[in-house]
Formats: sequence, structure tokens, C-alpha cells
Amino acid sequence: MDPREMIEDLVTKMAPNATVIGIAEDHERYRVSVAGTTGVVADCVLPRDEVEAAGQEGDARRRVAAALKRCADDVVAPIGDGRA
Repeated sequence: MDPREMIEDLVTKMAPNATVIGIAEDHERYRVSVAGTTGVVADCVLPRDEVEAAGQEGDARRRVAAALKRCADDVVAPIGDGRA
């Protein structure tokens, strides 16, 4: 899976109400822009070598997923369960 597809897949799995709206890359990093239910856009920067290593299951994939989850948490409003 190419890095862009993997990033989009991880965001969708980690936060179904978040969407990757842009990925910019250079020789050192990926800058991922994520939007969700709050009207806010969050950017996170991922080191290129971490993203490439995340193509395999393991620690690198967990680190990239955790960074994307933190980014997505900033743009998705929690939905209450109706209890006070």
C-alpha cells in the first residue's frame, strides 16, 4: 500500500468521522491535513522514514497511527451518550 493510501486508511480506522483533506510531502516529511465534525482543520507532520517504515505492521505503524489519532481527535467532536 502506498504511503498516502495507508495514511488515509489509518485516519479512517482511527476516527471514522475524520477525513484526510490533503497530504503534502517533501524529502523529509509528510504534512497531513485532517478535517472532521468541528469545522476545524488540523495539520500533523510525520517523518518520511516513519511513514515508510509504517508500511509494515509494528512499532512504526503504531506510532504513525497514534500521531494521526491525536490529529483527528482535534477535529472530531465527541458524541455524548445522553447521560448527564
